[in-house]
Amino acid sequence: ENVWKDKDWKKIILFLLVMTLVSVTFNILIIKNGGKIEENIPYAVVLIFSPAVTSLIINLIFEKNLRGFGWKWKDTKWQFVSYLTPMLYIVGSYLLTILLGFAKINTEEIEKLGPIGLLMIPTVGLFGVVFQVLGEEIGWRGFLMKNLYKKMSFEKASMITGIVWAMFHYPLLIMGNYNNGATPIWYALFFFTVAIMSANTIINWLYIKSGSLWTAIIFHTVHNSLLNDLNPLIENTSITPYLLTEFGAALAISIFIMALFFKRKVDELPSS
Repeated sequence: ENVWKDKDWKKIILFLLVMTLVSVTFNILIIKNGGKIEENIPYAVVLIFSPAVTSLIINLIFEKNLRGFGWKWKDTKWQFVSYLTPMLYIVGSYLLTILLGFAKINTEEIEKLGPIGLLMIPTVGLFGVVFQVLGEEIGWRGFLMKNLYKKMSFEKASMITGIVWAMFHYPLLIMGNYNNGATPIWYALFFFTVAIMSANTIINWLYIKSGSLWTAIIFHTVHNSLLNDLNPLIENTSITPYLLTEFGAALAISIFIMALFFKRKVDELPSS
């Protein structure tokens, strides 16, 4: 088929071109201004929301509507799976690391939070990151994965989406402060890539299986929010940063194992 005559391909290529342009521009602005995300909030906000805004505009241009992203809630069972899966691999890998003696619980921080504070982590605490997750997921899942899946197998579509999603994070991981600052960059990059590609497989599976973008939003929200909230509750030994956070081996391996489970169920997915 002629790629340039095909509407879906045009949408995909335009999305990738615009995303490359926006990503390069705003990453350069952040890196030139010291590379710290928290000191470049306006630029970071543009970056975070660029996948959503770009995909919505492209859809309006080509389809004259905002349909097809998977806005409907659909089957609550899959929303529940999306909530529990990141909970399982994050809490599991953190607990195992603590039990093996490679990290300690920061009892002082936990006492400061108290039972109510702890209960807020997997509940109300999640709402803090929902908006930034929407900025990404509308683009990566609702648009890119959705359109690629019309054109190719789940594995191929998922692989491309994952590479784009990972590369979107690379500039600030390598040249900014998007890393835990305690391990070599190559180490953080390697395990972050394993983690994000594995999470990508699971999110894409849940999104295609359920037909609801909310699975992706819930999954990504729980993942980001839990890591943000749990990391301060851990006391680091010299080896802890090599195992925990999004840039450590324990989390990456645990998501990877979880992804294998979903990968085995690819034949259960509906066709596009």
